[in-house]
Amino acid sequence: MKRSLNSKTGQPWRVLWFGDLVTPSGFGRIGNAVMLRLARRGYIVEGASISYTGWPLDRNEFPYHVWPLGGQDLFGGLVVIANQFKPDLIISCQDFPYHHQIWHACKIDFSRIKWVWIAPIDGTPIHPEWAKLADYADGGMVISHFGIEAMRQAGKRVALCHPGVEFSEFFPATPEEKIELRKKAGYTDSDFIIGIVCMNQGRKAISQMIAAFYEFARDKPRARIYLDMDKASPAGWDIPALLSQMQWMDDEKKRVVYREDLFKRDFDAFSPLRNRYALMDLHMVISHREGFGLPHLEAMACRVPTMALDWCSGTEICSEGRGFLIPCIDYMEHGCWGGALEAFPDVVALIAQMELSYSCPDETRAIAQRGYEWAIKQTWDVTTDQVEDLIQIALARERTVPPDVSRPPVSSPAPGLSDTYGPASDGRDPGLQPPERTNHRDGEPIQDGAEAGAVGTIGDHRPG
Repeated sequence: MKRSLNSKTGQPWRVLWFGDLVTPSGFGRIGNAVMLRLARRGYIVEGASISYTGWPLDRNEFPYHVWPLGGQDLFGGLVVIANQFKPDLIISCQDFPYHHQIWHACKIDFSRIKWVWIAPIDGTPIHPEWAKLADYADGGMVISHFGIEAMRQAGKRVALCHPGVEFSEFFPATPEEKIELRKKAGYTDSDFIIGIVCMNQGRKAISQMIAAFYEFARDKPRARIYLDMDKASPAGWDIPALLSQMQWMDDEKKRVVYREDLFKRDFDAFSPLRNRYALMDLHMVISHREGFGLPHLEAMACRVPTMALDWCSGTEICSEGRGFLIPCIDYMEHGCWGGALEAFPDVVALIAQMELSYSCPDETRAIAQRGYEWAIKQTWDVTTDQVEDLIQIALARERTVPPDVSRPPVSSPAPGLSDTYGPASDGRDPGLQPPERTNHRDGEPIQDGAEAGAVGTIGDHRPG
């Protein structure tokens, strides 16, 4: 009997995925990859996407229905979808406050429907209300080995959902292609380009990365920094203003290139994220805390050396000579996202590692090669195997929650549903940094005239 079939009915198990489907965020990449493979393995799957607003889907890429919840009541919509689709199991893949809300505030009959959550853990200690979710659900998964250990320290046992990389999307550039892409971007072959691919948000140590680059580049007139992020964000920094506040001169500011600058030069050439990685001599994302740094893995798959903080998932990604690890200073503080400790980079060591990558090209190439060899082993098929294993455990688990269970509302232990999007009360107001309107294929901003259509009721976008 296939695992996708209910042995009692002989019919395929029905799975509903709630998260960032279609949108290629980190959560979206996990959902898009796993759901495609679950559908191919015979499960009946449907998705409910937090940020998707009904933009037409490629039915080869998404061979299942995705309910658009962008701009709507997320949790009320999830209840309606669950009642209509009648899944055997719901998988929610997002930050802990979303799972907290699903359990405590959604009128879903969890005596009949099994529930598995997938979440990042980007710091310790874990908020006790979040840790309790491991007791309520039929299965819990985290996306790093750091998260596994953090939950173990909290007395909870969870499974691993290790992200993969799509090798048809992320792969090394040939030397000739790299030269051509640099020309299109306005760089020369002699430029040394350090790139940062992340959101402009407070969790990322953007100001410290910029400060470290400034000191590193003092005696290197061909050093450049590429920022693959918004120039300004209410959830992060106004970077042009920050440069002025850091007393960068006008000529020094010319070393900085933003994502929007590349799109203006040649949108078609730089729309694929892989082509932006191909410009780089070194990639880095130094974060105060990190659930799993997908940009590190993507850069590695493009054979670009990457640099991370020696804390949270950065350690396991860049250890064993696969990347550059930056030590933390002794000081840490409890942040406002679930009370987790936030670490800070040793900026002197960060500058020294930049210098090493610049001055020792043979050693840097060896690091890039080790990173590449590790990255190509991180496949989405393995991720799906991990998820499917837990699906089977959850489906077989005896439910202890009675049908008439009353779950009193419990206040959320974080100021918003996501430290990426900021405060969100009901899904209609995504708060500080709403998801960018994107082309679902490559995640780039929708150009003028390509606005997604207005969303009506939840059922309006089911294909005929």
